[in-house]
Amino acid sequence: MAYGGRGTTRGAVATALAALIGLTATGCSPALLPLVAVYLDEHGTPQALLRSCEDDGTIRGPLLDIHPDPPATAGASPSTRPAPRSGWQAEGNRKAEDIPLFSPPAHWDVETRGPATLRPGVTYVLSLADPDDSYAYAGEVTFSAADLTALPPGSVLTLHGETTREEFEEAARDAC
Repeated sequence: MAYGGRGTTRGAVATALAALIGLTATGCSPALLPLVAVYLDEHGTPQALLRSCEDDGTIRGPLLDIHPDPPATAGASPSTRPAPRSGWQAEGNRKAEDIPLFSPPAHWDVETRGPATLRPGVTYVLSLADPDDSYAYAGEVTFSAADLTALPPGSVLTLHGETTREEFEEAARDAC
């Protein structure tokens, strides 16, 4: 059979179909890695530790989303209007670093909305992503004010719960 004949077309279609099935099965969600941690420093100021899997230490974002917890009152109906978005978002790529949670570096060009304080009755989600927009990995931690204040000195809160800072650093290195 000549090159490019019917068998080659079937093979190309089969290869494309297998690739499509593989992408569908794996989905588009990035691998969630333990690259983000939070804690309270010795002054009670919330701090964030951001790590990267890139050799040059870059990340995309990060983003701090702040969500009011739903009412705990029995029979209370949730609001039909969505709550306005609170928190901050840094656009583009930057070096991963340790930062005060509510005071990202000025050179990050951060858009901030809502209160920049740790408050009860609120859920915080701090996340980052790989800098190549490839959805290869992301880092995230979800926490509340109570979660942070309950941490013993020297501990940080990560994707997988409470740990020491040293264990977080090791887990971040190993995850990549």
